Amino acid sequence: MKRNKNDMMRRFKLTKLTEFVLSSIMDRWIYAIIGGVIFFLFLFVFGGTINKAPIIIALAFFLSMIVLIFTGRKLHWDALITIVSFGLLFSVITPILDTPDETAHLARAMYLTEGKVTVSNLDSQLLISEDYDLLHDQQQKTIIKNDLNIHDSNVQKVESNGLKATNAYSFISYLPQAVGIGFGRLVDFSVLWSFYLGRMTNLLIYAVLISFAIKLTPVFKNYFFVVGTIPMGVYIAASYNQDAFGIGIIFITIAYFLHLLYKDEHTIKIRDVVVYTAMCMLITLSKFPFVLLILLLMFIPSEKFEKKSTHKMIFLAIPITAIFSLIWMKSYSSIPHPFLPEGVNMKEQIKFLISTPIENLQLFVRNLLEGITNYLMLFNFGWLSYSSNGVGFLYLFFLGSVSIFFPRELLQKLRTRLGSFILILGIYTAIELSMYLTWTPVGSTIINGVQGRYFIGFLPLIPLALNIGPGFDQLSKSQIKQYYVVTTIIPIYFIIVSLAFTLGQYYS
Repeated sequence: MKRNKNDMMRRFKLTKLTEFVLSSIMDRWIYAIIGGVIFFLFLFVFGGTINKAPIIIALAFFLSMIVLIFTGRKLHWDALITIVSFGLLFSVITPILDTPDETAHLARAMYLTEGKVTVSNLDSQLLISEDYDLLHDQQQKTIIKNDLNIHDSNVQKVESNGLKATNAYSFISYLPQAVGIGFGRLVDFSVLWSFYLGRMTNLLIYAVLISFAIKLTPVFKNYFFVVGTIPMGVYIAASYNQDAFGIGIIFITIAYFLHLLYKDEHTIKIRDVVVYTAMCMLITLSKFPFVLLILLLMFIPSEKFEKKSTHKMIFLAIPITAIFSLIWMKSYSSIPHPFLPEGVNMKEQIKFLISTPIENLQLFVRNLLEGITNYLMLFNFGWLSYSSNGVGFLYLFFLGSVSIFFPRELLQKLRTRLGSFILILGIYTAIELSMYLTWTPVGSTIINGVQGRYFIGFLPLIPLALNIGPGFDQLSKSQIKQYYVVTTIIPIYFIIVSLAFTLGQYYS
């Protein structure tokens, strides 16, 4: 009797699974076909050939089809599946240490596996595994061209002063990568697969953070999906770059702000303010300019707070966060960057700005306007060594259209719009200014070192400031479905293009 019951349960589960697979294929087969055409078309355009790496290309194609067919249910799960699936591919097909600053980030992760949470100013104490030299010697070699798989992890130590370049970031940002490396050593993985495992654990934390942000936010979930699966974000997360953690925490913080903003009246408690403040402090440790997100509290209507005293907590939270940020900046700036360009001097740069304030203000504003083109760098891959401005323009057009015209759940108040816009402008200016002071030679008329990925963090705020789309109550069910498809399928197509781009670059 018990065996019959178990057999019935297995048949029931099998039937449910079969129904799910068949219904998914019937509903989304056209998206998969289009995705396949896009994959092979751009693989051809970007120089890839199937015979060079047939197994890798077949795996990439098959996984793309799986994602396109079996997503489309819940956005936060769709984001998790999409980021993990394509991110795992990126983590393996991207050559050794061939993403921006990955050499320094790898060194810091290895340093953390030694139990060192703070960066020393003494080069003699900056000791990491000799595995770093093995990896560095095979930089830019692909999975099919390196010989790291024959090397076991080495306990011998080498000096690496390059990890001083990561001193502006807390060890917290490197925990996922360090866990991956440490686990790889624990189970006797080779140097190669310990390296890949560190990339994968970094990717996993990014995927979880983005998925949670989508689940948490009460509005603009589709837009969070779009910017959370931005190809450069997934690509960077599939490396050792600490931006994976930084961007993920920023997205959760903005989602939490929206959660507070759209609460019922008199429901925001002191603990909500404390949690938001703590999150902004955490951001300080990984993406310093984004500490300005603490100012968003000022744009929550006072009637949302439980008591007047709770609302007044804002004016305590902001200075506390500011003081914390200044202490952190003082701490990390005590160790100079080891690779500063010639002519860089923060104090002299400040003197230069003050010497002719009007002319320099004009110069700085021009740089701010021209700096918008840095968003095209969202399609600069490798160590910014290969790019497609054409695809970049298409993506910016898509992103802008969704930001402005996607339907909205609730009408934003003018105060909210204005506050969001001011904050976006403030963060943008802070990023540009920090690069001018810390990475640009004194007196230069052009700001150096700015990359498009630096601005990914404030993308979720753009619709809050600029969205003028219709309300969902003005749309039919078929129209809502079309909007949903546009914001969940097209982002995946752009990732597929980026995947084909990378395959064409290295496996042709």
